[in-house]
Amino acid sequence: MVDRNLCKIYSAKKFMFLGWGMFILLISIFSCDSDKVDAFQHPGLLQFGLSADTTGIQGAQEVTKTVLSDLEPFLNTDLYRVEILQGEEETVVSSFDHYKDMPDLVELERGSYKIRASMGELKPAAFEAPRFEGISDFIIKENMTTKLDVTCSLANARVTVAYTDSFKVVYPTYSLSIETSHTTEPFEFIQDETRSGWFQVNATGEDLKGILTVKPDTGEVKQYSVNIPSVKPKDNVRLTFNSTPNTRPDQGITVKITINEETEEKPVYIYIPDYMLPVDAALLEAYGFAHEDPIVLGAKDQVKEANVKMYVPGTIENCDLLIWEGAGKPEKFDLAHLDEGEKAVLSSKGFTLPDIWRKKQVELDFLPVIAQLPRIEKGSTDVKMYNYQLIVTDSLVNPHVSKPLTLIVKMIPDVAPKILLSDGFISSDPIRVTEGGTVHSEGNKYDPKYEATIQSSRELSACLLKVTDAQGFSNEYDLLGNVPVEGVKYDLTASVPYVNLKEAISALELDDDNIKRYEYELTVKTEFEGTVYEDVKTFIVDLIPPKFEMSMNGDLDVNGDAFAKRAVLRAKAKTGSADKLSFQLFENGEWKDIPKSRMDGEMSVNEDVASVVVTGLQPEMKYQVRAKYGKHVSSEMTFTTEKEEMNIPNSGFEDWYSEDGKIWQGLGKKGPYWYFWYPWNKSDINSQGWNTVNLKTTNADWKYQYNSISGTMRTSDKRSGSYAALISTVGWGDSNAAVGSANAANIDPGYLYLGTFDSSSKKPNYGYEFTSRPRGFGFYYKYETKDDRFLAEIVVQNRLNGKVIELGRGSFRSGSNINNYTYQEVFVNYDDNSMNQKATHIYIVFKSGDKTSNDTLIEVPKFGNLSDGKYVGSQLYVDDVELIY
Repeated sequence: MVDRNLCKIYSAKKFMFLGWGMFILLISIFSCDSDKVDAFQHPGLLQFGLSADTTGIQGAQEVTKTVLSDLEPFLNTDLYRVEILQGEEETVVSSFDHYKDMPDLVELERGSYKIRASMGELKPAAFEAPRFEGISDFIIKENMTTKLDVTCSLANARVTVAYTDSFKVVYPTYSLSIETSHTTEPFEFIQDETRSGWFQVNATGEDLKGILTVKPDTGEVKQYSVNIPSVKPKDNVRLTFNSTPNTRPDQGITVKITINEETEEKPVYIYIPDYMLPVDAALLEAYGFAHEDPIVLGAKDQVKEANVKMYVPGTIENCDLLIWEGAGKPEKFDLAHLDEGEKAVLSSKGFTLPDIWRKKQVELDFLPVIAQLPRIEKGSTDVKMYNYQLIVTDSLVNPHVSKPLTLIVKMIPDVAPKILLSDGFISSDPIRVTEGGTVHSEGNKYDPKYEATIQSSRELSACLLKVTDAQGFSNEYDLLGNVPVEGVKYDLTASVPYVNLKEAISALELDDDNIKRYEYELTVKTEFEGTVYEDVKTFIVDLIPPKFEMSMNGDLDVNGDAFAKRAVLRAKAKTGSADKLSFQLFENGEWKDIPKSRMDGEMSVNEDVASVVVTGLQPEMKYQVRAKYGKHVSSEMTFTTEKEEMNIPNSGFEDWYSEDGKIWQGLGKKGPYWYFWYPWNKSDINSQGWNTVNLKTTNADWKYQYNSISGTMRTSDKRSGSYAALISTVGWGDSNAAVGSANAANIDPGYLYLGTFDSSSKKPNYGYEFTSRPRGFGFYYKYETKDDRFLAEIVVQNRLNGKVIELGRGSFRSGSNINNYTYQEVFVNYDDNSMNQKATHIYIVFKSGDKTSNDTLIEVPKFGNLSDGKYVGSQLYVDDVELIY
C-alpha cells in the first residue's frame, strides 16, 4: 500500500495535464484526503523498471538450457515486492506488495533514496528457498523525472548433496549439517535428502562449515569436518561424498566440492573436538531387545542377552532410569548421582551399577534384573509387564538429551501364545538384508530362514500377517483362512506351527541404490475363559544394495582372462548371493545382457565368485564389460582380446621329404628298403615345426624295414589334399629277422609333435613358440588298433624367466577302430591359478599308443620277406589339424 501522508501518485495521463495550472491544482487538492500541509514542497518523479536475471547462475544447464527449474518462477517480475527506503536507518517511505501494482510514476520529495525489489524470504538456511533481490541508490530532483532500471538476481547460495553408491554401501547411515555466519543452529541434510538447501552468505564470500555424521555396518558413529571455501551469493555448490576404503585407516572418505564449474576433491578428516559436536550427543543402543518391543517370557524361558550401551561424546551428566510395572507410577533413579539408599534398592533388583558420571561409554546389563523377575505361576492367567526406560543427558554447556530407550519384559501364562523368530533375530530390530536374502555381519555371510514359529498350548483364535512395503502400503492376511500369500509359506496345523518369509524376502529388489524398508508383522491370539491373549513380532527388513565388483584381470600388462575370441568374465559378490550376478557387454553403443547363446556353458559360482565364458568376440579388440546384480551395475572394466594366431606350419601334412637308408656296409650302397621321413619341406625352413622320433627307430647300418623303420611317415590315404600323416607303433633292431614269428627286439610308438628331437636322449623336446592361447584344436583321424589307445594332446606353456609354467592342457584318447576319417576336437583346460600368465609356447602331440609288447603287433614280416617286411602295431592316420579359438 502507498503511504498517503508521504507521497503522491500520478498516472501517466495526469502527468500530461500538469501544465494546465490552477485547474489541475484544484483537482489535485480536492482529490486528496490530506490537507495542504501534507503535499510535497519540492516534488520529483520516479519512473521505475524491473527485470530478473538467472543467466549468470552457474549450474543452470543441469536442468534446462536457460534456467534451473526451481528458479523459473523468479522470472515473473510482476510478483516482486518493491520498497523505497531513505536514510541510514533505511526507513520505508513507500512499498508495493507486487511490482504489477506499482504505477508508472511515483512522486517523492526531492532527496536521496534506495530502492529494493525482492522475491522470496531471505532465510539463514532453508530448503526450497531461493531469494532474488535488486538494490539501487537514486536521487529525486525537484520538478524532474528520474528514470531507474533495476535487475534482480539470486541473493543466496544453493547447496546440493549427493553420495556415491560405494559410500552408501560402506556407510548405510549418514547425514550432513552445515553452518554459516548467519545460522544460529546447524542446518541438516538428512539421509537421502535430494532437495537443494539455500544459504544466506556474505556478499564478499564466506566458508561454510559442515559436519558429516556416518555409521558403518559395524562400529560406532563417527563425525567428520567438511569446509566449503569462499561461497558467495549466486554460487551453485554440489557436494559428492565417496568412500575410498583400504586407502586410510578411518575407512577413507573424500568429498568432491564443485562450486559453479570448478571442482576440487578433498579427503574428509575426523572432526575434533568431540565436545563441540553440533548433533545429539548421546546414543543408546540396545542388544538383545528392541525399543518398546516386549521380551516375552513363559514360565521356563530364559534370556540370553539384554543390555544397553551408551555412547556420549560430551560425557554423561545424568542418566535417568525409570522403572514401573504395568500402568503403575514410575520410580526414577539418576544412575549418575545415586545415594546409598538408591544403590541398595537397585542392587536388590539385580542391577550391577557401573560408574557412569562423566563417562563417555557405559554398558548397563539387564540380564540379572530379568532373571530375578517372577514368572507366572502354573494355573494363573495373569499377564505382567515390567518396564525400564533410560534417558541420558550429556555434560555440554548446551546439553543434549538422548531419545528414550525402553525395555519391556512381558511375563505370560501357559495359555498365552508366543512367537519365536529364527536366526537370533529380534522383533522390531531392523535386519540389514542384501538383495537375494543374505545377511552380512562382521565379515560373515548368513543365509537366514526368516521363519517365525508359534508356541501355544491352546488352539489359535487368530493369526494375522501384515505386510508393509517400502512405499508404506500395507496388506493384512488372515492365515487361519489358509489364504495364499505370495512368497510366504506357512502351516498352522504342524506340530510346531510356522510362518516362513524366506522366499518373499529373497525376492525383494531395489530400483535404485537407496535403502528401503519392509515390515512383516505377525500377530497370534488365543482365548481362555473370556480373556484374549496375543503376541506380536515384527521382521523389519532394511533392503540394502549389494556390494559387488568385476574381478577379472582386465586390461593389465597381462590379461589372462581374455583370449582371442572369448573371455572369462568374473565378478565377486562381497555381499549378497553370487548366483544373482550376471554380465553385460558394451556393444553397438549400448550395454547389453550377455545371452546364453554367447556363453560357453553355464555360469559357474565358486563361493563368492561368479564366472562365465563369453564367446563370439573378435581378436585384438577392446571390450567393455560390467557385472550386474538385479538392477544394479558395477564399475566397468575393459579388456583386449589376443591375436588369433594360426601359424602352425604344415597343418594339412602336405609337406614331407625323405632320404633313403645310408650306405650299407655289406653292399656298399644305400639301403633300398627303408627311408628317413621328415614332416616338413626341405627347402622351406618356415615349414618346420612338426617332428618325429624316426631318428630313434632307424639306423644307417641296417638294411631292411624290419630292422629300420620310420614310425611316422607320409601317406596318400588322406582326408583332403594329397597326403596325410601315418603314425605307427613299430618294431626295430639289428637282431630282427623275417622269420614270420620272431619277436621284434625293440618296439616304440610313433610320435608326431610340435618341437625338436633330442638326439642324445632319443626323446622329443616338446614346444613351439606361440603367443596366443587357443581354446583347443581339431583334427581328422582314422585308427587301427591292437588292444591299445592313441593319444592326441595339446599343452600351452609360459617359458619366461627360466621357468616353464603350464597354463593349460587338453587330451583325447581312444582305442576304437575307426575306418573312415572322423573329426575330433580337444579343448584346453586352463589353470585358474595361471591366468595371469601369457603364452610363449605350445605343443600338440599325436602318439600311436602306449603298449610296447610283441603281442600288440598287427603285422610282422613274413618268412623270407626281405623287401617290405616290417613289424607294425597300432596305426593312427591324422590329417587337417586346426586351432580352435
